[in-house]
Amino acid sequence: MKASVIVCTRNRAGSIPETLTALSQLEGADFEILVVDSSSGSEKEKTAQLAAQFGAKYLAEPRPGLALARNTGIAAAAGEIVAFTDDDCIPAKDWLAQKINNYSDPQVWACTGRVIQHYTGGAADLFEEVAGQDLGGEKRTFTPQDIHGGLRFLWSNCGKVFAKHMKSRAPVPFGIGHGSSLSFRRQFFEQSGGCDERFGAGAPFKGCDDLEMLYRVLKSGHAIVYEPAAVVRHKHRLTSDADTSAAVRNSHATSADEVYKTRYIYSFANAAMLREFRNDPPMFFMFYGRLLQLFIKTMQYKLTGNKELARSFSSDLHGFLEGWKLHRRFEKENRTAGSAS
Repeated sequence: MKASVIVCTRNRAGSIPETLTALSQLEGADFEILVVDSSSGSEKEKTAQLAAQFGAKYLAEPRPGLALARNTGIAAAAGEIVAFTDDDCIPAKDWLAQKINNYSDPQVWACTGRVIQHYTGGAADLFEEVAGQDLGGEKRTFTPQDIHGGLRFLWSNCGKVFAKHMKSRAPVPFGIGHGSSLSFRRQFFEQSGGCDERFGAGAPFKGCDDLEMLYRVLKSGHAIVYEPAAVVRHKHRLTSDADTSAAVRNSHATSADEVYKTRYIYSFANAAMLREFRNDPPMFFMFYGRLLQLFIKTMQYKLTGNKELARSFSSDLHGFLEGWKLHRRFEKENRTAGSAS
Protein backbone atom coordinates (compact mmCIF):
# COMPACT_ATOMS: atom_id res chain seq x y z
CA MET A 1 0.00 0.00 0.00
CA LYS A 2 1.75 3.15 -1.22
CA ALA A 3 1.50 6.39 0.75
CA SER A 4 2.03 10.03 -0.10
CA VAL A 5 3.36 12.20 2.75
CA ILE A 6 2.50 15.87 2.27
CA VAL A 7 4.27 18.68 4.11
CA CYS A 8 2.74 22.13 3.65
CA THR A 9 5.13 24.96 4.48
CA ARG A 10 5.44 28.72 4.36
CA ASN A 11 8.67 30.63 5.05
CA ARG A 12 10.05 27.88 7.30
CA ALA A 13 13.26 26.93 5.50
CA GLY A 14 15.02 26.99 8.86
CA SER A 15 12.73 24.37 10.40
CA ILE A 16 11.76 22.02 7.58
CA PRO A 17 15.19 20.30 7.15
CA GLU A 18 14.64 18.33 10.38
CA THR A 19 11.23 17.25 9.10
CA LEU A 20 12.56 16.18 5.72
CA THR A 21 15.51 14.38 7.31
CA ALA A 22 13.13 12.37 9.50
CA LEU A 23 10.80 11.61 6.59
CA SER A 24 13.69 10.43 4.42
CA GLN A 25 14.53 7.91 7.16
CA LEU A 26 11.06 6.39 7.48
CA GLU A 27 11.06 2.60 7.56
CA GLY A 28 8.60 -0.14 6.69
CA ALA A 29 6.53 1.74 4.11
CA ASP A 30 6.41 2.49 0.39
CA PHE A 31 6.00 6.25 0.13
CA GLU A 32 6.72 9.51 -1.63
CA ILE A 33 7.26 12.95 -0.08
CA LEU A 34 5.57 16.08 -1.41
CA VAL A 35 6.44 19.60 -0.24
CA VAL A 36 3.75 22.19 -0.93
CA ASP A 37 5.40 25.58 -0.54
CA SER A 38 3.68 28.94 -0.08
CA SER A 39 6.93 30.75 0.73
CA SER A 40 8.11 33.97 -0.84
CA GLY A 41 11.47 35.43 -1.83
CA SER A 42 14.63 33.65 -0.73
CA GLU A 43 12.67 31.30 1.54
CA LYS A 44 10.96 29.85 -1.52
CA GLU A 45 14.31 29.26 -3.19
CA LYS A 46 15.77 27.60 -0.09
CA THR A 47 12.74 25.35 0.36
CA ALA A 48 12.82 24.24 -3.28
CA GLN A 49 16.50 23.34 -2.87
CA LEU A 50 15.80 21.41 0.32
CA ALA A 51 13.00 19.46 -1.33
CA ALA A 52 15.33 18.49 -4.17
CA GLN A 53 18.06 17.55 -1.69
CA PHE A 54 15.76 15.05 0.01
CA GLY A 55 14.19 13.72 -3.18
CA ALA A 56 10.78 15.23 -2.46
CA LYS A 57 8.34 16.41 -5.10
CA TYR A 58 8.20 20.21 -4.88
CA LEU A 59 4.94 22.09 -5.53
CA ALA A 60 4.81 25.89 -5.40
CA GLU A 61 1.47 27.21 -4.19
CA PRO A 62 1.45 31.03 -4.10
CA ARG A 63 -2.13 31.32 -2.81
CA PRO A 64 -2.53 31.50 0.98
CA GLY A 65 -4.31 28.91 3.09
CA LEU A 66 -3.29 25.58 4.62
CA ALA A 67 -6.37 23.71 3.39
CA LEU A 68 -5.79 25.04 -0.12
CA ALA A 69 -2.15 23.86 0.07
CA ARG A 70 -3.33 20.46 1.26
CA ASN A 71 -5.64 20.23 -1.76
CA THR A 72 -2.73 21.09 -4.05
CA GLY A 73 -0.73 18.25 -2.52
CA ILE A 74 -3.63 15.79 -2.70
CA ALA A 75 -4.12 16.51 -6.41
CA ALA A 76 -0.47 15.61 -7.09
CA ALA A 77 -0.27 12.62 -4.73
CA ALA A 78 0.04 9.09 -6.11
CA GLY A 79 -0.52 7.10 -2.92
CA GLU A 80 -3.54 5.11 -1.80
CA ILE A 81 -2.95 6.67 1.63
CA VAL A 82 -2.45 10.43 1.95
CA ALA A 83 -0.60 11.48 5.11
CA PHE A 84 0.17 14.93 6.49
CA THR A 85 2.72 16.28 8.92
CA ASP A 86 3.93 19.82 9.60
CA ASP A 87 7.18 21.62 8.86
CA ASP A 88 7.94 21.86 12.59
CA CYS A 89 7.46 18.15 13.32
CA ILE A 90 9.89 15.23 13.51
CA PRO A 91 8.23 11.87 12.76
CA ALA A 92 9.61 8.67 14.27
CA LYS A 93 11.06 6.10 11.86
CA ASP A 94 7.99 3.87 12.11
CA TRP A 95 5.45 6.74 12.12
CA LEU A 96 4.07 5.99 8.67
CA ALA A 97 4.26 2.20 8.95
CA GLN A 98 2.27 2.29 12.19
CA LYS A 99 -0.44 4.29 10.46
CA ILE A 100 -0.59 2.09 7.36
CA ASN A 101 -1.06 -1.05 9.48
CA ASN A 102 -4.49 0.23 10.52
CA TYR A 103 -5.75 0.42 6.94
CA SER A 104 -6.01 -3.37 6.71
CA ASP A 105 -9.58 -2.78 7.93
CA PRO A 106 -11.56 -1.40 4.94
CA GLN A 107 -13.85 0.54 7.29
CA VAL A 108 -10.94 2.67 8.50
CA TRP A 109 -10.71 5.80 6.37
CA ALA A 110 -8.45 7.89 8.59
CA CYS A 111 -5.67 7.33 11.09
CA THR A 112 -4.18 9.94 13.40
CA GLY A 113 -1.10 9.67 15.59
CA ARG A 114 0.46 10.83 18.83
CA VAL A 115 2.01 14.31 18.90
CA ILE A 116 4.46 14.86 21.74
CA GLN A 117 6.32 17.95 22.91
CA HIS A 118 9.87 18.19 21.50
CA TYR A 119 11.28 20.89 23.75
CA THR A 120 10.43 21.35 27.43
CA GLY A 121 10.60 24.21 29.90
CA GLY A 122 9.24 27.72 30.09
CA ALA A 123 6.36 28.69 27.85
CA ALA A 124 6.65 25.43 25.92
CA ASP A 125 5.24 23.71 29.03
CA LEU A 126 2.49 26.32 29.22
CA PHE A 127 1.63 25.57 25.59
CA GLU A 128 1.42 21.87 26.37
CA GLU A 129 -0.87 22.52 29.32
CA VAL A 130 -3.40 24.81 27.61
CA ALA A 131 -2.93 24.02 23.91
CA GLY A 132 -1.08 20.73 23.88
CA GLN A 133 -1.60 18.03 21.28
CA ASP A 134 -0.56 14.87 23.15
CA LEU A 135 -3.66 12.67 23.29
CA GLY A 136 -2.03 9.92 25.32
CA GLY A 137 -0.90 6.34 24.88
CA GLU A 138 -4.25 4.57 24.58
CA LYS A 139 -5.21 3.34 21.11
CA ARG A 140 -8.80 4.24 20.27
CA THR A 141 -11.18 3.66 17.37
CA PHE A 142 -13.92 6.17 16.54
CA THR A 143 -17.01 5.20 14.57
CA PRO A 144 -20.10 6.99 13.22
CA GLN A 145 -21.88 5.97 16.43
CA ASP A 146 -19.71 8.48 18.30
CA ILE A 147 -21.38 11.42 16.58
CA HIS A 148 -24.98 10.33 17.06
CA GLY A 149 -26.97 12.57 19.33
CA GLY A 150 -29.48 11.72 22.02
CA LEU A 151 -29.57 11.51 25.79
CA ARG A 152 -26.72 9.00 25.96
CA PHE A 153 -24.41 11.39 24.14
CA LEU A 154 -25.43 14.29 26.38
CA TRP A 155 -24.99 12.26 29.56
CA SER A 156 -21.59 10.81 28.62
CA ASN A 157 -20.12 14.09 27.35
CA CYS A 158 -21.55 16.79 29.62
CA GLY A 159 -18.72 16.41 32.12
CA LYS A 160 -16.15 16.37 29.34
CA VAL A 161 -17.33 19.67 27.92
CA PHE A 162 -16.89 21.31 31.32
CA ALA A 163 -13.44 19.85 32.09
CA LYS A 164 -10.53 22.26 32.34
CA HIS A 165 -8.50 20.61 29.56
CA MET A 166 -10.37 18.01 27.53
CA LYS A 167 -7.64 16.61 25.26
CA SER A 168 -8.21 12.85 24.76
CA ARG A 169 -11.40 12.93 26.85
CA ALA A 170 -13.02 15.53 24.63
CA PRO A 171 -16.31 14.76 22.85
CA VAL A 172 -15.89 13.60 19.25
CA PRO A 173 -14.65 15.02 16.86
CA PHE A 174 -12.30 16.68 19.37
CA GLY A 175 -9.72 14.42 20.96
CA ILE A 176 -9.24 12.34 17.81
CA GLY A 177 -6.05 13.86 16.44
CA HIS A 178 -4.25 16.90 15.09
CA GLY A 179 -3.16 18.22 11.72
CA SER A 180 0.50 17.48 12.40
CA SER A 181 -0.18 13.73 12.23
CA LEU A 182 -3.04 12.90 9.87
CA SER A 183 -3.67 10.29 7.22
CA PHE A 184 -6.64 9.36 5.05
CA ARG A 185 -7.63 6.87 2.40
CA ARG A 186 -7.55 8.54 -0.97
CA GLN A 187 -11.22 7.61 -1.48
CA PHE A 188 -12.20 10.09 1.21
CA PHE A 189 -10.92 13.03 -0.83
CA GLU A 190 -12.30 11.61 -4.08
CA GLN A 191 -15.79 11.33 -2.57
CA SER A 192 -15.80 14.43 -0.35
CA GLY A 193 -14.18 16.95 -2.68
CA GLY A 194 -11.07 17.51 -0.58
CA CYS A 195 -10.39 20.02 2.17
CA ASP A 196 -12.78 22.87 2.91
CA GLU A 197 -10.62 25.88 2.03
CA ARG A 198 -12.44 28.21 4.43
CA PHE A 199 -10.72 26.37 7.29
CA GLY A 200 -7.04 26.11 8.26
CA ALA A 201 -4.21 28.57 8.81
CA GLY A 202 -4.25 31.48 6.38
CA ALA A 203 -7.98 31.03 5.65
CA PRO A 204 -10.96 32.99 7.02
CA PHE A 205 -11.72 30.50 9.81
CA LYS A 206 -8.03 30.29 10.83
CA GLY A 207 -7.91 26.59 11.79
CA CYS A 208 -9.83 23.34 12.35
CA ASP A 209 -9.26 22.02 8.83
CA ASP A 210 -8.07 18.82 10.53
CA LEU A 211 -11.12 18.37 12.78
CA GLU A 212 -13.49 19.35 9.98
CA MET A 213 -12.08 16.56 7.80
CA LEU A 214 -12.14 14.00 10.62
CA TYR A 215 -15.76 14.84 11.37
CA ARG A 216 -16.69 14.34 7.72
CA VAL A 217 -15.03 10.91 7.75
CA LEU A 218 -17.36 9.86 10.57
CA LYS A 219 -20.38 11.43 8.85
CA SER A 220 -19.52 9.41 5.73
CA GLY A 221 -20.04 6.20 7.72
CA HIS A 222 -16.39 5.22 8.21
CA ALA A 223 -14.03 4.77 11.16
CA ILE A 224 -10.95 6.61 12.43
CA VAL A 225 -8.10 5.09 14.46
CA TYR A 226 -5.97 7.07 16.89
CA GLU A 227 -2.66 5.18 16.79
CA PRO A 228 -0.37 6.29 19.67
CA ALA A 229 2.50 4.20 18.30
CA ALA A 230 2.67 6.59 15.31
CA VAL A 231 4.66 9.36 16.98
CA VAL A 232 5.79 12.79 15.83
CA ARG A 233 7.64 15.29 18.00
CA HIS A 234 6.33 18.83 17.67
CA LYS A 235 8.74 21.75 18.04
CA HIS A 236 5.92 24.22 18.72
CA ARG A 237 6.94 27.71 17.55
CA LEU A 238 10.65 27.79 16.79
CA THR A 239 12.20 30.90 15.32
CA SER A 240 12.83 30.62 11.59
CA ASP A 241 16.60 31.08 11.76
CA ALA A 242 17.26 27.39 12.48
CA ASP A 243 19.36 28.24 15.56
CA THR A 244 18.76 25.26 17.84
CA SER A 245 21.22 26.09 20.61
CA ALA A 246 20.08 25.37 24.16
CA ALA A 247 19.67 29.09 24.86
CA VAL A 248 17.40 29.58 21.87
CA ARG A 249 15.40 26.49 22.73
CA ASN A 250 14.70 27.85 26.17
CA SER A 251 13.98 31.43 25.17
CA HIS A 252 12.37 31.18 21.75
CA ALA A 253 10.65 27.78 21.49
CA THR A 254 7.48 29.67 22.23
CA SER A 255 6.34 32.61 24.32
CA ALA A 256 3.39 33.11 26.62
CA ASP A 257 1.92 35.65 24.19
CA GLU A 258 2.11 33.11 21.36
CA VAL A 259 0.43 30.51 23.57
CA TYR A 260 -2.54 32.81 24.23
CA LYS A 261 -2.67 33.77 20.58
CA THR A 262 -2.79 30.08 19.71
CA ARG A 263 -5.66 29.57 22.13
CA TYR A 264 -7.51 32.45 20.47
CA ILE A 265 -7.02 30.92 17.01
CA TYR A 266 -8.04 27.41 18.12
CA SER A 267 -11.19 28.75 19.75
CA PHE A 268 -12.04 31.00 16.79
CA ALA A 269 -11.83 28.02 14.44
CA ASN A 270 -13.70 25.72 16.82
CA ALA A 271 -16.66 28.11 16.94
CA ALA A 272 -16.79 28.32 13.14
CA MET A 273 -16.64 24.55 12.73
CA LEU A 274 -19.23 23.83 15.43
CA ARG A 275 -21.57 26.37 13.89
CA GLU A 276 -20.97 24.92 10.41
CA PHE A 277 -22.43 21.60 11.59
CA ARG A 278 -24.90 22.99 14.12
CA ASN A 279 -27.80 21.09 12.55
CA ASP A 280 -26.22 17.92 13.98
CA PRO A 281 -27.45 17.66 17.60
CA PRO A 282 -24.05 16.83 19.15
CA MET A 283 -22.43 19.85 17.50
CA PHE A 284 -25.29 22.09 18.61
CA PHE A 285 -24.83 20.84 22.18
CA MET A 286 -21.05 21.31 22.08
CA PHE A 287 -21.32 24.81 20.65
CA TYR A 288 -23.41 26.14 23.51
CA GLY A 289 -21.71 23.94 26.10
CA ARG A 290 -18.30 25.27 25.10
CA LEU A 291 -19.54 28.86 25.13
CA LEU A 292 -20.92 28.44 28.65
CA GLN A 293 -17.75 26.70 29.82
CA LEU A 294 -15.56 29.55 28.59
CA PHE A 295 -17.63 32.13 30.47
CA ILE A 296 -17.52 30.08 33.68
CA LYS A 297 -13.81 29.21 33.53
CA THR A 298 -12.76 32.76 32.67
CA MET A 299 -14.57 34.10 35.72
CA GLN A 300 -13.40 31.24 37.94
CA TYR A 301 -9.70 31.80 37.28
CA LYS A 302 -10.02 35.57 37.49
CA LEU A 303 -11.66 35.29 40.91
CA THR A 304 -9.12 32.75 42.20
CA GLY A 305 -6.17 34.81 40.95
CA ASN A 306 -4.76 32.23 38.51
CA LYS A 307 -3.54 34.75 35.96
CA GLU A 308 -2.19 32.30 33.38
CA LEU A 309 -5.36 30.21 33.15
CA ALA A 310 -7.55 33.32 33.38
CA ARG A 311 -5.74 34.80 30.41
CA SER A 312 -5.86 31.49 28.52
CA PHE A 313 -9.63 31.11 28.92
CA SER A 314 -10.17 34.80 28.22
CA SER A 315 -8.32 34.34 24.91
CA ASP A 316 -10.46 31.29 24.25
CA LEU A 317 -13.67 33.18 24.93
CA HIS A 318 -12.69 36.14 22.76
CA GLY A 319 -11.72 33.83 19.89
CA PHE A 320 -14.90 31.78 20.19
CA LEU A 321 -17.13 34.84 20.00
CA GLU A 322 -15.20 36.27 17.04
CA GLY A 323 -15.31 32.95 15.16
CA TRP A 324 -19.05 32.72 15.77
CA LYS A 325 -19.59 36.22 14.42
CA LEU A 326 -17.49 35.63 11.30
CA HIS A 327 -19.29 32.40 10.44
CA ARG A 328 -22.65 34.15 10.84
CA ARG A 329 -21.47 36.95 8.58
CA PHE A 330 -20.23 34.53 5.90
CA GLU A 331 -23.52 32.67 6.03
CA LYS A 332 -25.51 35.88 5.69
CA GLU A 333 -23.37 37.05 2.75
CA ASN A 334 -23.81 33.69 1.02
CA ARG A 335 -27.60 33.84 1.47
CA THR A 336 -27.67 37.38 0.09
CA ALA A 337 -25.53 36.38 -2.89
CA GLY A 338 -27.72 33.33 -3.50
CA SER A 339 -30.95 35.30 -3.47
CA ALA A 340 -29.45 37.98 -5.75
CA SER A 341 -28.52 35.38 -8.37
